[in-house]
Formats: sequence, C-alpha cells, structure tokens
Amino acid sequence: MTFRFRPALTIATLIALAILVSLGTWQLRRLEWKRDLIAQVEARVDAAPIPYDEALRLRESDPDTDFSYTPVELEGRYAHNLEAHVFGTLNGEAGYYVFTPLRIDRTTDAGDVYVYVNRGFAPQRRKGRETRDDGLPEGEVVVRGLLRETEPLDLGMADFFRPENDREANIWHERRTARFADDADIVATPDWYVDSFGVENPGEWPKGGATRLEFSNRHFEYALTWFGLAAALLSVYGFYSFGRKDASGD
Repeated sequence: MTFRFRPALTIATLIALAILVSLGTWQLRRLEWKRDLIAQVEARVDAAPIPYDEALRLRESDPDTDFSYTPVELEGRYAHNLEAHVFGTLNGEAGYYVFTPLRIDRTTDAGDVYVYVNRGFAPQRRKGRETRDDGLPEGEVVVRGLLRETEPLDLGMADFFRPENDREANIWHERRTARFADDADIVATPDWYVDSFGVENPGEWPKGGATRLEFSNRHFEYALTWFGLAAALLSVYGFYSFGRKDASGD
C-alpha cells in the first residue's frame, strides 16, 4: 500500500470536508438552541400573566434575555377593520391567522399605540370578518396570551422561498407587525405581538390558543448525517489515495 498525493482531489476533499463538518457543527448549535427553547416554553406557558407593559420593561432592562412565550395581559379596543390575515394551517386545515391591532390606553408623539394580537385561526371559508360577526368583540376587552417577537424584516434566503404577500386580497405569508401597521397606516406599534388564548372571543372563529407549543427536534440526527457524510468522504479519499503500485511502478 502506498499513498499517492493527488493535489486536485485533496483540495476538493478538504473543501467538501470543511463544508460537511461546518453543517454538522451548525446542527449541534441548533440542537442546543432548540433544547433551550423547549425548556423555556415549558417553564413559562403555565405561569400567571403579567401586564404587557411590564413584559416590555423587563425586555428593555434585559435585552439579552428572550422573553418570548411569556404570558401577558393587556386591555384595549380591537380595530377589526384593520385586521391582517396570515396564511397558515391548523391540524392540517388551511386557513388564516387573524392579526388584529388592539388600541391600548397609551399614546406617543406619533399617535395612538396599537398592539397586534394574533386572535387565532380561521378556516379559509371564514377569512372575511363578515363571515364571523359573532366573533368580533366590541368595546374594551382584556386579552390574555403569549408574548411573541415579530419576524425580522430581513430573513435572507428564507424570504426568497416565501410566497409574495397579496396586499389587495389581505393575504400575508409573514408575521411582521411593522408591515401590517404600514399597510394599515398605523404609526406606533411595538415589535412584539400577542398570541391570544381566545378567552375574549365571543364566537367560534377565530379559534384562539393556537400557538404551536410542540417543536420538532431532530437536529442531532441531522448532525450525525453531516458528520457521517464527512466520514464517508474521507473513506473515499483514502480509497483513491492509498493503493497498490501498478506494474509500471506509478
């Protein structure tokens, strides 16, 4: 057995190996993140709600801590005519999550403050609010739900594969409250929304309490796959680099 150094093969193998190992390492980091997320959600969701403003103050005083899924409570009036419909599914059925701005008792130099509330899921046949009149609470309401962070305005390649929003039809494929507010001419809105438990909803639709609380966690399997491919690559490289001398002595 003798080693034959093949420059092109070696360079290509090293590049591919670096990519595979990087992907495996990234999946291990994702595994740690997912475990933290699951533990965080399990520890928070059953806690007593705290005032929404208090949750925002906690976030501002401790910006390094993620306060997502903190139970909160807030009071205000829904602006049902400004609701946004985000396409999604619930239990395998296609429909829309109804994001409605809630005007709270606070103003800024920019005007009244609206907090977006994900009131829950409505099937496609119930998209228009005129089809669910019994589910439009009027006057002051108390909303209880989970604090959620709006999606960043730039998700890179994730946005590239996302369908285009249809603003005329009020069909969205993102949960970005700044975009909803801009479309509704709302100036003041925080970058956090609330997933409502639905207790303030007098009707069947939208169905609140639809926050996804179970998370797939297969990152360890994915990491093993990438590391396994790296090991296979090294085996193939070894097969072509170590071999018997042929008759010509090469």
